[in-house]
Amino acid sequence: MPIFDDTIANDIAFEESLIQLADQYGPDTFKRMLQRLSPQNHAEAKKMKESVLLDVAVLHYYESDAFQSLAKTSQQAYRYEMDLFLRYCERLKGANPNIKEISSAVFLNDYLAPVQKLNTRSKKAAFLRSFLGEVFAHFFKQDIRKLKRTLSMEMDQNREPRAFTKEQLDELLCLVRLGREAHRNFTILWTFLGSGIRLSELLHLQIGDIVVSRQEILVRGKGKRGYKQPSKITKSSLEILSTYVNFRYHGLKDAQDYLERYIFSDDRGKSPLHESTVQKMFASLIDQATSIPESDKKPYQLSVHSLRHSFALYLLESGVNLYTIKELMRHSWLSSTEVYLKLFDSMLVKAIDQHPLAQLKASDLF
Repeated sequence: MPIFDDTIANDIAFEESLIQLADQYGPDTFKRMLQRLSPQNHAEAKKMKESVLLDVAVLHYYESDAFQSLAKTSQQAYRYEMDLFLRYCERLKGANPNIKEISSAVFLNDYLAPVQKLNTRSKKAAFLRSFLGEVFAHFFKQDIRKLKRTLSMEMDQNREPRAFTKEQLDELLCLVRLGREAHRNFTILWTFLGSGIRLSELLHLQIGDIVVSRQEILVRGKGKRGYKQPSKITKSSLEILSTYVNFRYHGLKDAQDYLERYIFSDDRGKSPLHESTVQKMFASLIDQATSIPESDKKPYQLSVHSLRHSFALYLLESGVNLYTIKELMRHSWLSSTEVYLKLFDSMLVKAIDQHPLAQLKASDLF
């Protein structure tokens, strides 16, 4: 019969292993690791992990790929939404609460409930999904599945993209020649109409992004962190754009950084124009245009982005198939392009209603 059982033998072997580790790493390191691995410290570490403060969560989010990979305009919108959310949290929970205090379904639902417009509420929900999704994945290794119902609000599917009529575009192209920086602004308008690019993409166009041989310009895609995508452009718009570059930067062709100069700039191409410069210019044109109804001059009706919608709509009207339009618009999903079918259908209804016989009543014919 053995003098001691297997348990005692295992204890002796374990003790010998500990002695070897203490000899190998030194007594101070060995003692420190034992303290770190103690059950009490495990509990404290878990407690600390569960008590992530809101300011820590916000700082992490702004430095995360989830935020940094967003387009610049989306980052600005999310910072604005964050500011509103932080004020709400402070009003109800005090300064710098625990992240879990302000992420319950009840709390978030109370925050979103007063917002009546579906599109506004959906944008707020999208921000919260991005923020809380990143924070919970990083700090707690959890997803926000339980909050999906609270934050899964969809945009108003009945809302149509706003586009300019051809008459309105003709007037805008006439008006833009009369103001300050007429050559620059005329080129901006034609570049939008000939390529359908976004405002942020246009502002970051550099001289080297013009590829005449392939009839395209290279643009920084939405949220692509500097990655450039080719975008086709009409011959007329490409010619106008190239002419403007030759006129504005002819004296800088020998400069070492010539190709890196921004096309639309106030400082000889060193930095791009600010978005507000183009937005204000365009708002002024819309305000002057007599062909645009007063109701369409209100905020959030017609805007710079309506030029992108116009580009897509008139491609569709010309008989270009939906898949080709998707590629020209650089949409990730065909569903994003299909929204123009609804707008095109509305235009057809308005057109048929202008038919002379459309005004007749059936009762007048019998």
